[in-house]
Amino acid sequence: MTFPKQLLALTLTTGIFACGEPTRPISSPQLPGPSEQAAAASGATGLSAPLTSNNISGHIAGQIIGPNQLCGGALTEIGTFTGGPGGTFVACVTNQRQEGNGALVFELTHTYTAENGDTFTTTDHVVAAPINPPIYRINNHATITGGTGIYEGASGFIEDHGTLNLATGVVSVDYNGRISTP
Repeated sequence: MTFPKQLLALTLTTGIFACGEPTRPISSPQLPGPSEQAAAASGATGLSAPLTSNNISGHIAGQIIGPNQLCGGALTEIGTFTGGPGGTFVACVTNQRQEGNGALVFELTHTYTAENGDTFTTTDHVVAAPINPPIYRINNHATITGGTGIYEGASGFIEDHGTLNLATGVVSVDYNGRISTP
């Protein structure tokens, strides 16, 4: 069974906050050399600021609106998200395919705009499994890839689960994850 590209794009847009924090290698401590000792004595440490990490969770309500200029003509989903933070989003389908078991797989990009105007972005991998077509179960893993304002340099992940109705284009998912900022 094949679905119109507009409906497939809606499914892809469903996933919102999923992103993994980069792993950092553990290394043995090294004693500072003379130049590092001089920098420390002058107050300059040369160390980057630690990341601030926060758990996030809430609900996403989306509507697939079909191909749209918001996504350069690609399948587009728009909607709102609640929780900390809350605001609006635009999701763009970048790739889609149908699996032999009837599942739909989408790759998306999201731009979330918080209520204060700052944004963060994600890349998403959405699997939509048929429950009772046109209703599909959504499972999404999104990677936070950056942002603006307080989210500049953001990283992290978002997992979301819910449903997509391909007949109406309505997406409804709950999300949780972790966002880290410098």
